[in-house]
Amino acid sequence: MRLNPLLTVGAVLVLVGILGLTLIFPKFMAIDGQTFVDQIDTSTGIDKYQDYQVGDKVIIVDNIARMEDENGNTKVWLESIGKAENDIPFIFKSNLMSDFGIGSSVIISFEVVKDLNGHDTPDGYHNNPPGLSPDAINGRLSTGNEYIFVSLMAVGFGLVGYGFYNMIRGKQQPSLDDDWGMPAAPPVMAPVAPPVAPAPMAASGFPAPPAEYPQSIAAIPQPVAPPISQPSSMTITVPPGVVPGQVLTVTMPSGQVVNVQVPSGSSPGSQFTITVQQ
Repeated sequence: MRLNPLLTVGAVLVLVGILGLTLIFPKFMAIDGQTFVDQIDTSTGIDKYQDYQVGDKVIIVDNIARMEDENGNTKVWLESIGKAENDIPFIFKSNLMSDFGIGSSVIISFEVVKDLNGHDTPDGYHNNPPGLSPDAINGRLSTGNEYIFVSLMAVGFGLVGYGFYNMIRGKQQPSLDDDWGMPAAPPVMAPVAPPVAPAPMAASGFPAPPAEYPQSIAAIPQPVAPPISQPSSMTITVPPGVVPGQVLTVTMPSGQVVNVQVPSGSSPGSQFTITVQQ
């Protein structure tokens, strides 16, 4: 059975979208909380980030292990770091207790800045009291990269559904679809010449002469030239849902029915003109 190309393209887009949300974004475009903590260098007495410079943006993808409200500020412990008192929490300058819960998958993003003592620190931690902006924490599917992967999945599912529809329709009318599931032009039948009656035979076996020969050249009937076919033109408006390369069946003003292929660059509502011999 021929596999519809739309199914293949759609399946690839769905796979890329799923891998992007579950693997590519959290593993290659972001880090977890423990990875961020591990690359903090305090050996010189000045806090530095090994992987980030001042002005860089840090994106952390993790799950909430513990939350605690403290005077209107919220402390959030992440699963990768731990939820014990001596584990490092992230502090936010807002009460987030009703916005998130234990086990929530969140994205924490902030810019690296330098405080008055020369330490590299998250933006907001150089203030007194320290704390990140409440806008720095969001749920999953809140970044541009995630929106791209979700869009790929949506387009992929649409192509897969349309491909299955064409496969089912192709089983009912296999000769009317081309390789991409689009309507194809019906086959054109070659004209068949009418049979010619044989000339009557004389008794001798040779064709019999005409009963009466013409007396003069003027009396010989002259063949009548067939009428010259006149070209007929028609302007066609591309219907909604029709794409370039698709074949339309139209009726000319003379009543002649012809198959017309929509030219490239055409879009629904645009017009093109055809000329055919009647």
